[in-house]
Amino acid sequence: MLLLIPSAPQDFHIRNVLRNTWANESLVNDVHIIRLFLLGRSNSNIETVIQESDLFHDIIMQDFLDSYYNLTIKTLMGVEWVSRLCPNVKYVMKIDSDMFFNPWFLVEKILQPQNPGKKNFFTGLTVHNALPHRDKGSKWYMSIKAYSKKFYPLYCSGTGYIFSGDLAKKIYLAAAGLQIFPFEDVFVGMCLQKLGVKIFEPSEKWFIGEKVPYDRCKFTKLVTVHHFTPNELSKIWPDFLEAVETCSKN
Repeated sequence: MLLLIPSAPQDFHIRNVLRNTWANESLVNDVHIIRLFLLGRSNSNIETVIQESDLFHDIIMQDFLDSYYNLTIKTLMGVEWVSRLCPNVKYVMKIDSDMFFNPWFLVEKILQPQNPGKKNFFTGLTVHNALPHRDKGSKWYMSIKAYSKKFYPLYCSGTGYIFSGDLAKKIYLAAAGLQIFPFEDVFVGMCLQKLGVKIFEPSEKWFIGEKVPYDRCKFTKLVTVHHFTPNELSKIWPDFLEAVETCSKN
């Protein structure tokens, strides 16, 4: 499994916390995990990022401005990297850096490495019938001229979604035929719609889009929870490692 994690160039501390928590590549027995942080260009921190990359070998960076509205470009950079340099990977997870992530539950319930790898597979926190924001003061403003339809297509929240490795090249090629859209998760949904790929929706709520209080045993039955600061993640992680061992046995 390859983890694609969008990150800002200046967020050294956050990347280090993730390396020592859920993005640790040796967490899950018998599952080969590789992490990649996706960065755009910044007017500062370049030398420090290069030093960090030389040390950890887990950063890819391209020459576009690192900003919220370039998240689509950043994600496509990761997808293109996968399709070109890691085409045989079984699964890819794109996940934001402000998340709690439980790789053991993902592997057990969704990836199931004991079974043949899935194809044309995509899942996450699904968003149905989302309305474009027409308020010009909104961070997510979308003019009728730029997007005239009443609803966005079905998509998975960009906070964390998983897809089979064979989809990387297909998504990238589909994206090449579309106008770049500023909201990355909606844009990926457009690519899937174009490809005719049906998003898998789990019957249980395994992806949480809002902040919920940490509950050690409850969190062992979730894949992702949104809105965790690096300090919060560092604080709960030692206890969660114990919970992974103990809660499943009780």
